[in-house]
Amino acid sequence: MICALYAAPAVHRLITGSGEDKEDEIRCGRLRADFDRLVEGRVIPVVLNSPCAQPGDTCMSRLDPAEDETREMRSRAPRPAIRVSGRLVDRDCFVALSWRLRKDPGGLDWKEFRQEVRRCLAAWRQPLPPYDARKGNTVDE
Repeated sequence: MICALYAAPAVHRLITGSGEDKEDEIRCGRLRADFDRLVEGRVIPVVLNSPCAQPGDTCMSRLDPAEDETREMRSRAPRPAIRVSGRLVDRDCFVALSWRLRKDPGGLDWKEFRQEVRRCLAAWRQPLPPYDARKGNTVDE
């Protein structure tokens, strides 16, 4: 259960629906609903292994490499899907740092995932340099 959600300014603008047209507003509203599920403590499908080998209903996953402790929140509908990357500060606290659209239905290759992890880690170091993300090898951790 995620009891607290913190968002970098770019993610906050996205979640609050600052879209430029009706389609963007609907997309942002769905993303906010997905994050509401986290904050309200509702059950969401979480996977800790490779993001490339996950069931289609996965909402949150740990990106490779696992030791970077970077998570990805997936908002799949409507297309294109939105992926929000961040890290856990504590068991119940997610910091959303960066986002991207997933337009390619074939998936991202390892290099693109690694680039997203680097972007997320760079955003993490800006406001939180002395702190590390929470580590864990199970969903409960």
